[in-house]
Amino acid sequence: MDGVRVVSGQAFRRWLVVIAAVGVAVALPPVIGALPARGSPVSADELRQRIIGSGNQAYQGYAESTGRLGVPDLEDLSDVTTLLNSTVRMRAWYAGPYRWRVAQLGRDGAERDVYRTSRGLEYVWDYGQNLMTQVVGEPPLRLPRAADLLPPELARRLLTAAPGDPVSALPVRRIAGRNAVGLRLTPADPGTTIGSVDIWADPATGLPVRVELTAKGQAGPIVTSTFLDLRLGAPVPGHVRFDVPGDADIQRDEAPDLARAIDRFSPFVLPDPLAGAPRRTRVAGAAATYGRGFDLVAVLAFPARFSPRTRAFLDKVPTRSGPWGEASVIATPLLNGMIFERDGVAYALAGTVTQPVLDRVAAQLAQDGVTSR
Repeated sequence: MDGVRVVSGQAFRRWLVVIAAVGVAVALPPVIGALPARGSPVSADELRQRIIGSGNQAYQGYAESTGRLGVPDLEDLSDVTTLLNSTVRMRAWYAGPYRWRVAQLGRDGAERDVYRTSRGLEYVWDYGQNLMTQVVGEPPLRLPRAADLLPPELARRLLTAAPGDPVSALPVRRIAGRNAVGLRLTPADPGTTIGSVDIWADPATGLPVRVELTAKGQAGPIVTSTFLDLRLGAPVPGHVRFDVPGDADIQRDEAPDLARAIDRFSPFVLPDPLAGAPRRTRVAGAAATYGRGFDLVAVLAFPARFSPRTRAFLDKVPTRSGPWGEASVIATPLLNGMIFERDGVAYALAGTVTQPVLDRVAAQLAQDGVTSR
């Protein structure tokens, strides 16, 4: 949605760790359904099912998402790092899973709107550039966008990623003018960096109104998404209908598929499984995600040809030695990543896992390598 464009091969090679890390989050498909509303109070397990089944609940409102991931600011992917490192302001009109509009509001008065139509089309309207872009296709792996951080979307993705992990009840909170019931999901995977996922929702509909994602060892949430204003019910049809201004520039773009873009310049095929973890991506290639639940790692394999600018960036980050030789390391409380070279192949690993998990993946790649197409 936001900043929709096809990222160039040079940008992929320059910032592979960050692309892999953020790709993990959006690779988790949401579950859309509808469960009948019931009265309050509800148990934590029942609330989880209501949240997962809240995809048909219409609403409109204003939300803010704040990320404190500490990912390096990258000029080629500034739209992505802004989502991860700052407060994103959004206004949403949601008539259903295939008919909605989300406006990302800039502090300078700029606005970028994404429209999803009942015919499955997406339109991106950039007010500042007076540019309308029709986005074609729905890739299995893409860069995150502001709409992914709205409380309903983020909550459903997180709960769907770990359906068997335990949940417990949280005290009722007053959020966006309504009493919301809460649950805490505690990841069962010992190798994940995620300590807890706290979600509050409307008790009758299950619509999530606030999400807090806390990394292990952290006192407070590292990602927070909350409604500040919310009204349940269908928005005015005109708010989700896009009429192209007569003087607007119009372009048509293919949806940016990360895996396909990487495969264009890399002849390698990653193994399956990897370090005991199954591959989650459907098609074997040079880009894949591995693991179960929140214990997820994204891996890229590509020819070891770094530009001087990429090399200069890697020289500035810490290194870690092991069976893989020497790897450049990017570490945050939630996302960890490594880049290293072996036998002419460069590997980028990143995910919501601890450094020992990445070490095991890197050791197997260094030992077994990859195949070529």
